[in-house]
Amino acid sequence: MTGFARTLLALCLFTGVAEATERPLTDVDAKAGKALYVQECSACHGERGDGAGPAAGFLDPRPRDFTKRVFKLRTTPTGQPPATADILRTIERGIPGTAMPSFAALSADDRRRIAAYVLSRADLLDEPEPTAIPDPGAPPPTTPETIATGKELYADAGCAGCHGPIGKGDGNQEMKDSDGRPIKARDFTTGVFRGGGERIDLYYRFTTGMDGSPMPGYGDSLDAPQRWALVDHVMALRTAPVVTPLPADPIEAGRAVAVKYDCRGCHVLDDGKGGDVGPDFRLAGQKLDPTWVRTFLHGPHAYGKIYPWRTYRMPPLVLADDEIDAAARYLAAIGKRPDAATALPDVSSFPAEKVEAGKNRFVLTCAQCHSLGKVVETPLAAQQGPDLIRVAGRVDFEFAKRWILDPTKIDAKTKMLIPGGGLTPEDVENVRMFVWKTSIEAKTAAASQGGGG
Repeated sequence: MTGFARTLLALCLFTGVAEATERPLTDVDAKAGKALYVQECSACHGERGDGAGPAAGFLDPRPRDFTKRVFKLRTTPTGQPPATADILRTIERGIPGTAMPSFAALSADDRRRIAAYVLSRADLLDEPEPTAIPDPGAPPPTTPETIATGKELYADAGCAGCHGPIGKGDGNQEMKDSDGRPIKARDFTTGVFRGGGERIDLYYRFTTGMDGSPMPGYGDSLDAPQRWALVDHVMALRTAPVVTPLPADPIEAGRAVAVKYDCRGCHVLDDGKGGDVGPDFRLAGQKLDPTWVRTFLHGPHAYGKIYPWRTYRMPPLVLADDEIDAAARYLAAIGKRPDAATALPDVSSFPAEKVEAGKNRFVLTCAQCHSLGKVVETPLAAQQGPDLIRVAGRVDFEFAKRWILDPTKIDAKTKMLIPGGGLTPEDVENVRMFVWKTSIEAKTAAASQGGGG
């Protein structure tokens, strides 16, 4: 029995009692989960859970509107709300083939708190825990006979009408979801299934259906052996994926990665179109060190939340190494810079008096929005820009000169405003020396103590 099946069995045993039971999450969990939800989920699902986050307009399929209480991925009967375990599983596993990533990188407690908040947005938290359908037990063996039976059932049940005769999703092209938006039938040949790719996952989809979509449940019309046979036929429709190398051209390769991971929902791409949830890629390409980009994309959450004024945090996407490399090359290309680590300045050559002057100017001007680690601390409530203690190796030293002199010339929408009418070129040079010297020394010290940079 898989871990998923054991979880479902435990849930069924917990909920399959004569008297209604309360959900295992509470209002206390939901209140604790609100800030997490806003940071991790609201860019797509909206702060109110209405599916209208700032990224939503660029995503297909659209994010779930929790307030409508309609959930596709469930272990509960058609038309019933999801079990708590259903919400937790979706948060942990994500939804393949959509912009919804796995949040397995979050702690189990944090996922529980987010699940509680989602249920509260759907006004389901105070309702009894729904009863899941009976545990189907261990899947029966797949045989040529079960696949053949499933093929007949596929035709008899009308599956081809939407999914096409060989499951390529090329049947009815005019389907709509419960909100009246066009919806595409799943292409079974890809082997990518929204609710998970194990046989048990498909069994639940065929049994419960996908509320809010034209996909019905067959729990009442097909018995369990027939549903397993249908699973076997659909699994047999999968074809070996054609592995296509990313284009050699860095722009084309980056666009391919951006399409796969729905980056446009949060970022403006090289064509000037996209959301403003995260940084504009055209600006990021100018300032970010490609080596840092590669390190960051291997584990976005490990770096923390860089921009305090942004509500949202980069989701923990799991990109392949070649995709990360393509993304770094793409940013460098649109930023018109080499795909190579930028040279760090020789801070030992900085005149001490200029560094000291830079420190004074930083404290008087820059510290109104920026911290510099423990060297210059700005109250969290006042922080509008990144903590610059790790700027060396992330932001190009030469770009910083142009940026600090006139940020609005580079980005008309920037939130960076220099108090007092701006800095003189001499001020900029002094501030850069102070900030980069402090950042490099902090990185060296952290590395010597085994703390990295």
